[in-house]
Amino acid sequence: MTRSIRAQKWGIYGCLWVMVVISLYPVVVMLMGSVKTYGELTSNPLGWPLHPTLKNFTALFHYNGGLIVRTYINGIVIAVVSTTLTVFVSAMAGYAFAKYKFKGSKILFTALLVTMMVPQQLELPSLYLLFAKLHWLNTFQVQIVPIIASVFTMFMIRQFMFNIPDSLIEASRLDGAGHWYTFTRIILPISRPVLGAMFILTFLSVWNSYLWPLTMVDSPTKMPIMVILPTLNSSANQFFIEWPTVMAGCVIVTVPLMLVFLIFQKQFMNSVTIGAVKE
Repeated sequence: MTRSIRAQKWGIYGCLWVMVVISLYPVVVMLMGSVKTYGELTSNPLGWPLHPTLKNFTALFHYNGGLIVRTYINGIVIAVVSTTLTVFVSAMAGYAFAKYKFKGSKILFTALLVTMMVPQQLELPSLYLLFAKLHWLNTFQVQIVPIIASVFTMFMIRQFMFNIPDSLIEASRLDGAGHWYTFTRIILPISRPVLGAMFILTFLSVWNSYLWPLTMVDSPTKMPIMVILPTLNSSANQFFIEWPTVMAGCVIVTVPLMLVFLIFQKQFMNSVTIGAVKE
């Protein structure tokens, strides 16, 4: 290995370590702040906690009569159900657009892609009136069902399935397998990388969603935690906000994201090969 190549290698490693430190530093500060008292956090905001305590998490769970716990469970249920349905429905739609030729498929696919150009803020008034007519406001289904129709997820899965060899599908049909058997037993297992990646991205989007539930839901007991969490720093006395409790809230909302990534990390890392399957 020449000196120039070695220098480039260490330069790349150095840049990666800098990026790791920059990315993890706010997380470490958040974790340390969540176990500090208010006085220690104000006097030692960036240092290691000298007297760690879990009182911040206890105060968080008792906040507003246990509202945080209720909304935390709401957020998990909404995110898991909507993400699972979104990925599965998008997989069926992507498979249809990738492997089935029907009249108007290209026009329909193009029309769906055009809808991605419309900002969500422009759709909110009409969608609010629609779900008001359906009496879906302040319900869980208004936070789950509309999310299932994800054009982005469908498009990404379609791009992966488009490169799956048609010979696999033809061989399955020659063996007497039906469309559903071929889709569930052959196509879905092959598509695990893109399905895992889309599950992570969709879960992240739903879990962090704020504008949609804030608009469609008025009842705090049916809101996800991301709508309630900002109220922790809206104390009546703006000069005394329990920032350790706020940081404790930030810690608990990152736990589901970490768990989902750990579960699907293998599929997510394999997703870099999307499009590499050739017939």
